[in-house]
Amino acid sequence: MKIDWLVGGLVVLGHAAAAQSQNAEIRHGNRRLPGMLVTDKDGKKIIMVDNAAATEKEIPGVIIYIDSHSSVIRTTTEPVRVRPLSRPRPTAGPREKKRPDLSPPTATTTTTTTTLRRAHPAQKTKRPKPAAAAAAPARLAPAPPPPPPPTTFDQPSPPNITITGGTATGVTYSPYNPDGSCRSASQIASDFLRIAALQSPPFSVVRIYGVDCDQVSSSLAAADVIGVRLFLGLFSLDDLSAQLDTLITAVAASSRGWAAVDTVSVGNELVNNGQATAAQVVGAVAAARARLRAAGFGGPVVTVDTFLAVERNPALCDASDYCAVNVHPFFDGSVAAEEAGAFVARKVADVRAVLGDKGMRIVVTESGWPWQGNANGRAVPGRERQAAAVRSLVAVGNEGGLFLFSAFDDRWKKAEAWTYYAEPFWGMGSM
Repeated sequence: MKIDWLVGGLVVLGHAAAAQSQNAEIRHGNRRLPGMLVTDKDGKKIIMVDNAAATEKEIPGVIIYIDSHSSVIRTTTEPVRVRPLSRPRPTAGPREKKRPDLSPPTATTTTTTTTLRRAHPAQKTKRPKPAAAAAAPARLAPAPPPPPPPTTFDQPSPPNITITGGTATGVTYSPYNPDGSCRSASQIASDFLRIAALQSPPFSVVRIYGVDCDQVSSSLAAADVIGVRLFLGLFSLDDLSAQLDTLITAVAASSRGWAAVDTVSVGNELVNNGQATAAQVVGAVAAARARLRAAGFGGPVVTVDTFLAVERNPALCDASDYCAVNVHPFFDGSVAAEEAGAFVARKVADVRAVLGDKGMRIVVTESGWPWQGNANGRAVPGRERQAAAVRSLVAVGNEGGLFLFSAFDDRWKKAEAWTYYAEPFWGMGSM
């Protein structure tokens, strides 16, 4: 279907037999934007997900229902609630890091066991092309109603996955308890010992995302024990100077100093999630690099974003000391667990194609598979499937580096329909 913005209202062209969720495209001026129409749980409102919206709002809408031959069946006037593409995140700290946005839905007729075909950025394989001036309404098959969430959220994490002959450079880690509180220094030390046992030979780098909870100091001490380096992160562009102060002070007080730091990232998926423009991130990377160089760090300074955001904004990699991208096959919907590695390889090739420096190092800074949640097309969570996906990822590998997501479950995150109720359950090990 097509959606055209009109003065004082919205025109929606949709199938008369519409279910609770439909893919859509939004045309706003000369821009072509992805979106989706869904009804809320009581069926009384139409919700439009729009990456051009800054805040949630309600507008009057003229709803035109058409049949498969594009003939008008009826017209109604209904309120339409417009929601931003990504949920706004609190600015308290990186514990809100992993809130995947709603990526452009794929125009597919593949039968799935889930709805809300709002997908992670990994879903898109090509940048959207400009819309034709007189494009006909696209007739996409409606998705089925959303299934209920899994009922086993309170079960313990699965047994550790032991990766033998592993090629993964590192693994991601967030130091929060299920209630969202900070893990203590002793808990973090214990977690790092478990991380050391996840892969043989062990990971060489552990990635963290922020500076809250004294996690830099605690992680540096824990890293000393198992002999790994850290991929440090500055979570947002807010109070960047203060975050740098915390990071630099913690490193200066550690036993190995900058020798224990592999990389420093300025932000994680900020452009993809609409939290900053590419120009703002590029400026922040330059400013952070200057501060870090003055403090004695000579290693890579980068920004991390999704492969889709980088394809659209190659300047993110141009400004970085290497290209850092998150690639999640699960959110594509057309990729089975055992195909995860091949999918990541294709996305890395797509990113390389848009880079000014074709020989630039590309590091996959997140990739993994959930062991619990609802299915997303061919992407089905499960313990065996998670193991299959991880085997595929490390078997294919990535020449520039690969970080598996994640070491442990993030039970402090909320299980929601738009992430297939899988968000807390990506851990490969048990705490």
